[in-house]
Amino acid sequence: MIHYKGFIPILVCTKRIYMNILFVRLSYIGDILHATPAARWIKEHYPEAKLHWIVTPSMVELLKNNPYVDEIIPWERDEYEAHSKKLHIPTMWRMWWKLRDKLKPYKFDVAVDVQGRLITGLVLLASGAPIRLGLGGTKELNWLFTNYKAKPSTDHVIKRYIEVAELLNTAVTEHSDLNVSSAVSEDNVKPCITNGVTGKKLYHMDFFVPPNLHVWAEEQWKSISYDTFLERSEVEKPLRVGLVLGTSWATKEWPQEKWYSLIKSLQYRANFVCLGGPKEATQYKPLMDSLAADGLDKIMLNMLGKTTLQEVGALIESCDVVVTADTGSLHIALALNKPVVALFGPTDPKLWGPLTGNFKVLVNDELDCLGCRKRRCPKPDQYCMSGIDSVRVKKAIFELIGDKHGKV
Repeated sequence: MIHYKGFIPILVCTKRIYMNILFVRLSYIGDILHATPAARWIKEHYPEAKLHWIVTPSMVELLKNNPYVDEIIPWERDEYEAHSKKLHIPTMWRMWWKLRDKLKPYKFDVAVDVQGRLITGLVLLASGAPIRLGLGGTKELNWLFTNYKAKPSTDHVIKRYIEVAELLNTAVTEHSDLNVSSAVSEDNVKPCITNGVTGKKLYHMDFFVPPNLHVWAEEQWKSISYDTFLERSEVEKPLRVGLVLGTSWATKEWPQEKWYSLIKSLQYRANFVCLGGPKEATQYKPLMDSLAADGLDKIMLNMLGKTTLQEVGALIESCDVVVTADTGSLHIALALNKPVVALFGPTDPKLWGPLTGNFKVLVNDELDCLGCRKRRCPKPDQYCMSGIDSVRVKKAIFELIGDKHGKV
């Protein structure tokens, strides 16, 4: 055992294993962040390995500055999927062959697939890696492309992804042809960090905001007026509340009138930043217009459609608390250790929701169809999400920040 400055005693690897590893989780925000603990597990247990993460180009920014990723390899996953849906077989073949040529120089020893689809199985095949780890119980013939499979499970996806990563221990033991160097000297040793020892929780997601964007985020908040005509109480510093509007599924969205009620009820002691993409900028214009008509735009940063992923992260990191449905920015907030009120309906929080951090998950408790995973609800008016009242959300905010005196 060796002591390192800044760490309590940690276990040390007695062997160095030099591997080129292709890590496969192509998309999207929440799914990629869910996979970051598995990538971290690999790098902590095999620090001499080189981990290359292949991802769709729009998600490259999500992995920048991640110390557990040695290289990000962009690949046009969305373009391939579009051709797949139209059965453009010759184009698909050319794209796959081009990917194979792109990956060939890396001479991958291991490929790790935590997505478990046919397209990611084809990426494994293109990698040429002799060791191919993947999920058990997958559909779309993905199982054909893996030679080490985790057991089928109904656990949270983060736990399932780590189970795939842990297969590497068995694979390394069974493949004696990997480049292994034993008898490592103490002067040149690197720690094989066990999760929890360095303060990192095993299931905690990773997202890193560039330091220069912290200054940028503070500059955005300076544009908010601190006028008192909005019947504010006397507070030294208004709360900063992040509101993540919209999701990729209509059934996961919290109704606009609920957002309005929440903002209206907190106007006396909070400033807000609204976050979302170009779709939300159009979709939530009625909400923005209603807030402006009431003068609430003066305490609101409307950043819909105006930010990059890392800028979203910087703004979230500058907030005191974040309110969001099940969407990508929920997981960014959790990765950044921000207090989060998470609103769930058609997706099951036991599978996709928060595992670590300071959070409260709210659902419509009156329903027996929660977690249905339906993108179109047969019931009217976003029934499961509209059943989450803004008063409950406000109460959860105050409970998270330790404020028991807020007016509810």
